[in-house]
Amino acid sequence: MKQFLRNLKMATTLLVLFVAVLLAALFVQQKRSTEELSAAAGENKYTLQQIYSRAGSISSSDGVVLAHSDEGERKYAENSELARACLHLVGDYTHRLTNSVESVYMQELLGSSRSFLEQLKLDLSGCGFEGNDLTLTVNSNLMLKAGKLLKNYRGSIVLLNYETGDLLALANSPTVYPQDVINWENITDGSLFNRALYGRYLPGSTIKMITTAALLEAPDLDIDMKVKCLGSKEIVPAGARETLTPEGHGTVGLQEAFRKSCNAFFGKLAIALGRERFNEKAENFGFNQDLVLGNFKIAQSRLDLQEPGQGALSWAGVGQPIGQDKVTVSPMHLAAIAGAIANDGVMMKPNVLLQETDPLGAVKYSREAEEYYSCCRSDTAAELEELMLDVVNSGTGKRARRDGLKIAGKTGTAEMTNDDGKIEVNSLFAGYLISDSHPLAVAVVLEGENRDAATVAADMLQYAASIAIP
Repeated sequence: MKQFLRNLKMATTLLVLFVAVLLAALFVQQKRSTEELSAAAGENKYTLQQIYSRAGSISSSDGVVLAHSDEGERKYAENSELARACLHLVGDYTHRLTNSVESVYMQELLGSSRSFLEQLKLDLSGCGFEGNDLTLTVNSNLMLKAGKLLKNYRGSIVLLNYETGDLLALANSPTVYPQDVINWENITDGSLFNRALYGRYLPGSTIKMITTAALLEAPDLDIDMKVKCLGSKEIVPAGARETLTPEGHGTVGLQEAFRKSCNAFFGKLAIALGRERFNEKAENFGFNQDLVLGNFKIAQSRLDLQEPGQGALSWAGVGQPIGQDKVTVSPMHLAAIAGAIANDGVMMKPNVLLQETDPLGAVKYSREAEEYYSCCRSDTAAELEELMLDVVNSGTGKRARRDGLKIAGKTGTAEMTNDDGKIEVNSLFAGYLISDSHPLAVAVVLEGENRDAATVAADMLQYAASIAIP
């Protein structure tokens, strides 16, 4: 009887301890949820600072720490210029940059997305308050290089691995240091805007990659079609014309028109395709679709052709919509389009998170490459590649030519009227490196600049080709 009572007492004690642990775990989860709700409701910086005091780290794919918590303080990359270059991607704990890793991966960094049993296991091991660590797909050297290349410009750079969809670099300019955002000082106009993901730019002549793909896959259109370019003269009433080559290009076919970026040819091509077919091919390449980068939702690229008449359609066909028409693209999407052409017509789903691990080192998430859109046939992609090689070797993209590298690309120049009624010009370049070891696609958009995007893109690719890509 005494033995039975001793066993009962021990069992009761164990049950009480177990219940106490369960209640403690529930308290931890409830406290964390309350803190997150307070932050979401707009609580002050101190509340967020407390929440992130034991948040997980954020590291680059090459092992450089981009954000971590140390003795109750959230710190960012030790190299201040790297921290500055990473601002729009990594963000800061105050969430003033609402679309950044610190904000859109908040649950993972705080560990609040864990199951009850996962949390209990960590509580019993003594690390239940610690968040999960995130490893991003970006390379710290490439991030730093992209930031340096943009130093004297307003704009953005996106670099992708077109075989896996991994984001290797993303930089915007202007930018500031994370501590400036935390302290809310030295904030310059436009410095907190993530242009790479949320910029909606006129594509200019980069849209000609889309219309060319449509031509190559249209059974009723003649790929050997010829157009007489009369320069500044409109191809149809109120239609497209040359803005940079007023003397015109003469009579051109597809290859010469693509190399010289002839508006007359591609305006006529858009008319021949018609709105429905133009729209269908654009949507094959991801226009008018929801695009994501992990937990980030990318600005939707638009092709909305509402303005009646052939003139308006011809302008849309050269990436300069008029009237009610809307044609926009984000730098991230532009890089993905170039990557799709490089990858036999298949766009890979963009990735930013490489791996997530809990405080005990258990892997909770590991990136797997995934196909996103089938944009065009492989033979179409091959023909586009030859045309894009011509652009770099002897056409409008000659500034992207680099010895020892095989770069294919398409330039774009987009004109728009600003709020003061003045004409502003943006320079764009979308292209890729043809390489088995470095399958790299790049997009560059420079605001208020009409020719340097190709140079910046090639400098980015040239440097990236010297870095080991996992």
